[in-house]
Parts: sequence; structure tokens; C-alpha cells
Amino acid sequence: MAEKTEPKKTRKRTKKAEAQEEVKVEAVQEAPVETAEKPVEAEEKPVEAEAKAEEKPVEAEEKPVEAKAEDAVKAEEDLPDVPENERIHRYDIMITSERPGYRPPKAAVYAIVSQLALRGLASPVDEAIAETWTEIYFEPGPTAHEIFLEKGYSDDAPVYHEIVMRFADKMYFCDYSETPQRPLYWSIEIRGARFTTPIGAFKKLFLDAINLRITTAYRDAQPIPPHKVVPEDEKPIEKKKRERGSGIAGTDVEEM
Repeated sequence: MAEKTEPKKTRKRTKKAEAQEEVKVEAVQEAPVETAEKPVEAEEKPVEAEAKAEEKPVEAEEKPVEAKAEDAVKAEEDLPDVPENERIHRYDIMITSERPGYRPPKAAVYAIVSQLALRGLASPVDEAIAETWTEIYFEPGPTAHEIFLEKGYSDDAPVYHEIVMRFADKMYFCDYSETPQRPLYWSIEIRGARFTTPIGAFKKLFLDAINLRITTAYRDAQPIPPHKVVPEDEKPIEKKKRERGSGIAGTDVEEM
């Protein structure tokens, strides 16, 4: 009886051992699967992190654009309170003859004054007349923009601030950077212009009126100086005689 039971016990242990080995095999097979899945999750996280990192700069870039738009709106709202000369870049333009040493006759000067006024480009408003030099001052006329533009001009800001025409018996100099120390006897200066170069139609005006070809130079606009006042010792001789004569005549009347 004992011999028959021993083999049974051996079989039972073998089955348990086999069962245990099967469990171990299953555990070993399952373990790599779990470890393999974990790296996949770890790899996915950097992708999400990169996507978020890429999204953040976009948000950062969009904010300045919005800020700029808001600033632009504020700037436009502030325009009426900002001085005109601070928000519009302007230039001074010097117009002279192509011929060095050009000295126009007075008839030619008056012809230019008439053309500027008749065409509405500039209106004479003041003058300073000395014995050896004269300056005539103009303000913008109704068609002042036609000096620079072929089409209309709808801006409320003036296309220029002032024009000064000067002619003299004695030589003076153009101090613009493009034509330094150029000797002159006649010139036209456009002060505070919004553009740098007159168009061909304006230049042709001088050619048609007095057969004169002009050249131009410009610089950043300078503060506009006050109109000149003729000193007593530079006044025209004829004017001095008239003033003296009127005083003498008045004295004679009083004595009589």
C-alpha cells in the first residue's frame, strides 16, 4: 500500500510545480508589456509639452499686436491735442535759378508774384523793401497743393506754412546742405512744406513767365523766423525823401 501512494504524492508535487512555473511565466510575460507601455506614456508627455510651449509664444506675439492697435487708436484720439508740427514731418525748399549769379529784373519778379497769386498757389501778405534788397511773404492760396500734387488735397493741415521770395542787389548765400554757400541774387523759399519736390507743372510756370529754369534743394524744416523789418539806414532813398518832404510841408503849414 505504501508503494502505491508514493507515486501519487510525486505526481501531486509535480503538478503544483508546473502550476507555479506557469504562474511565473505569465508574470514574466506580463511584466515587459507593462514596462513597454510606460515609455509610450512618457514619450507622449513631451509632445504635449512641446505643443503647449509652441502655443505660448503665439499668445505672447498676439498681445503686442493688440497693444499696438490700442496705442494707434489712442494716438489717433490724441491727434487734436498734439501740435501739428510734432506729428507731421515738414521740409524747407529752396528754389533758385539753374544759372549761377542769376539776377532778375524787377519786372520778372513782379511777373512771378502775379502768377503765384492768379493761380491761387500763394497769396502775398507782407513785404520788407530795403534800398538793396526786398523780401515778399506769401501764405498758402486755395490751390497751394498744386505746387506738389497733380490731384486734389483733402487734408486739413496746410501743404506749406509760408513762401518767401527774396531778391537783392548785393550777393547773399544759400546755406542749404545740398548747395552750401551758393551765391544768389534771387530765390524762393517754401517753408514748412509737406513734400520735398515741386512737380513739373510748377517748374514750368517760371519757364513760361520769365524764361527761367529752376533747381531745388530741401532740408528738414527749421523754425519759421519773424518777417524782417527794414532798418532805418536801409530804407529806400525815395521813401526817405517822401518822409522828409511830408515833415517839412507840415512844418511850413504850421508856420503859416
